[in-house]
Amino acid sequence: MRVDLREKYIKMPLPAKASIWFVICSVVQKGIAFLTTPIFTRLLTTDEYGMVSIFNSWHSILTMVLTLQLSSGVFYKAMVKYEKERDAYTSSMLFLTSCLTVIGYIIYFPFRKPLNAFLGMDTWLTSAVFIEIFFSEAISFWSIRHRFEYEYKTVIGYTLLSSVFGTAVSLALVVLMPEHRVYAKVGGTLIVHIAIYTLLYLKILKRGKKLVWLSAWKYALGYNIPLIPHYLSHQVLGQADRIMINSICGSAYTAMYTVAYQISMVLNIVTNAICNSFTPWAYMKLKEKDGKDIGNLTLIIEIATGLVCFFFTLFGPEFIYIMGGDAYKEAIWVVPPVCMSILYIMIYSLISTVTFYYEKTKEIAICSCIAAGANLILNAFFIPIFGMAAAGYTTLVCYALFCCMHCYLVEKICKEENIENPFKMKTMWMISIMFVIMSILCEIVYNYTILRYMLIVIIAVILSVLALKYKEKIKGFIKK
Repeated sequence: MRVDLREKYIKMPLPAKASIWFVICSVVQKGIAFLTTPIFTRLLTTDEYGMVSIFNSWHSILTMVLTLQLSSGVFYKAMVKYEKERDAYTSSMLFLTSCLTVIGYIIYFPFRKPLNAFLGMDTWLTSAVFIEIFFSEAISFWSIRHRFEYEYKTVIGYTLLSSVFGTAVSLALVVLMPEHRVYAKVGGTLIVHIAIYTLLYLKILKRGKKLVWLSAWKYALGYNIPLIPHYLSHQVLGQADRIMINSICGSAYTAMYTVAYQISMVLNIVTNAICNSFTPWAYMKLKEKDGKDIGNLTLIIEIATGLVCFFFTLFGPEFIYIMGGDAYKEAIWVVPPVCMSILYIMIYSLISTVTFYYEKTKEIAICSCIAAGANLILNAFFIPIFGMAAAGYTTLVCYALFCCMHCYLVEKICKEENIENPFKMKTMWMISIMFVIMSILCEIVYNYTILRYMLIVIIAVILSVLALKYKEKIKGFIKK
């Protein structure tokens, strides 16, 4: 068996090998972050861990604002457009994002006091965000550039090196600097990233030899700037809840909310793997005007995702205890909506294959902006009344709204293209609502451990029986 697998691997084409190793790298990278969370939550106070979470949230948002996402989206297309000048294009884009980041910091510094108050961070942490963005863009451009030549070994090496050493140095500094643990956690990662990314930064500039390339800049900015509302909206959906909790409830509650949200890290590994396989297959089916299998497989994926999310909900108290301990026990009430948000993210990822296939970028951006705006309004209204748990439910509602809008878009596209809607929308919504209700009801048994375990066993038995009954049908769809 081992020999067969080894032979199959050797005979694999280079793109297939690269894809496998990139997935493994992603799992390991996220696994390191996930496995070290229980360590950091016990070394840092809830207030300190909350501050680290705020730093990470603003880093995600400001990266998008300052770099205009030039290392994604348009960069993939540019690797084809500028095929013979990839190195020159990469170096010019890196220099452009560096200039934009420096300009951003120059604008920030004179107004640092009011901006620090808005961000909820001091000057040191905010400056660390700018420095991290300046250097981290190097690995973003460099890794994507090398992916096009399927040079996976080098990319994986640098990625894991920065993850492992960044975590190790942060951990060491947190232990050695008990009075400055927030700065130690952030600074440890920053030190390693500067050391590694500076090397990549210089490599890119040396290899590309071009800093200013006005025509390439014009092309990149013209492509990406119209998509900024879409990118920003996704960042708002993913990060605004923590920022608003920090502002309204305090950093301790931000920490609790973040720990509950760590569940998405595990679930996203699974969902991303599924979507990466589903999307090219769905595109092929759409090209062939054969949408029946898309609809059937979507239902199976939705049910499977819903069941996984539901089981994570059932084990919510254990999950929170492992990740944070007793100090984070209030976070259990955030687990149900967070888990079900993942379900709607998965549904969106599946049905959006149609909207992206037919290049409805304007409509996609509008949907993203509406969902993000609704998230901000609902959080501003409900968090002061119901606390951090409200943010979990507003996120759930907004992702459901996001799905609903994409369902409408799919219906519209199908009418315009005169094709049959591949998705069984009513069935999909009935299934999702059923899982949402079941997950919310789980909260009733959170304080009754024996009853909850009995429920888990009963559900597991029922699912096993159903899986055995319909295994041939499931296998058939998986093979397709």
